Amino acid sequence: MNMEDKIKKQYNGWKAAFWVLVIVLIGSLLAIMHLASAPVKTPTETAAPKASDTSLELVLNQKQVNALANSYIKRIQKKSKKPQYRFIVGNQYATVIGHAKFLGVNVQYSMNCIPVKTSEGNILLKAKGLAVGRLNLPIGFVMGYIKKNYQLPDWVYINQKKKTILLDLNKYTKNKAVHAQADEINLADGQFKFLITVPQDN
Repeated sequence: MNMEDKIKKQYNGWKAAFWVLVIVLIGSLLAIMHLASAPVKTPTETAAPKASDTSLELVLNQKQVNALANSYIKRIQKKSKKPQYRFIVGNQYATVIGHAKFLGVNVQYSMNCIPVKTSEGNILLKAKGLAVGRLNLPIGFVMGYIKKNYQLPDWVYINQKKKTILLDLNKYTKNKAVHAQADEINLADGQFKFLITVPQDN
């Protein structure tokens, strides 16, 4: 093989690698657009039970809320082969920490959310910031990835278009021995109040 053939072969190799990279980039871009723009079903919040003589107020601090959340998450993830994630309540945000695959590489992300009590006593997490290493991925893409790939309970609803996560506490506790609904969320003071109601026999 002469020098000209070697140069031509090397050029063709680089050319092929270039087009493979272009295809991967286009594929990733299409995946981002699909996850961010996928149709979203807007859930109807489960109505809160009426307060009664059997209702009482439960006040938890930041440490207790984190312990409860992590205990529950570990339990549902124990037998799951899907990506693992964590949920941490801090002084400013409630943060979801996990991994997402981008361009074939697993990257760690931290998504900061502001928790808000809804009129029905559920909790709505409004995504406000996202850190993904040095990448600049849209929040909608990461939320769409979480929705599609993570093991989530049926009372958690993700709306990647509105950048919100609804924690439907009323649905979660509907058929349990006690009902729980959010009454007050105070991140700065680390105080979280819940209304606990024991269903009355009719």
